[in-house]
Amino acid sequence: MLDFITQATADYHQYFVWMGIVSLVVFIASLLLTPLLLGKIPQDYFIHTNQHKVEIEHLGHLIIVVIRTLIGFVLLIAGIIMLVTPGQGIITILLGLFLMEFPGKRKLELKFIKHNPTFRALNWLRNKAGKSPFTR
Repeated sequence: MLDFITQATADYHQYFVWMGIVSLVVFIASLLLTPLLLGKIPQDYFIHTNQHKVEIEHLGHLIIVVIRTLIGFVLLIAGIIMLVTPGQGIITILLGLFLMEFPGKRKLELKFIKHNPTFRALNWLRNKAGKSPFTR
């Protein structure tokens, strides 16, 4: 069994190196982009209940919503990966969810924001971006 693990490690050494490089890039990008993106969210985002009424008015708006949702999905996947690699996994997952559009999004966001450690972490990162803390 140990011979198999040693042989597999030797055979896939190049892939392990690439995984390490990608993990490092994602870690650095998350450290730089997370406070910036959290700073873009309005301070009273969690107070207003009707804020998530997405109305597609024209094709350009549809394209923007699709692009935001794709970026959110990439952040969601990166956050899940960062749960087992270096990075801010939970915060990145939350940012991805904030950007995406899907049914039940508001209830899920409010459930996350009621968790005090998560709320404090989000406000700490907003402070790093020079923004005032969220209100709930």
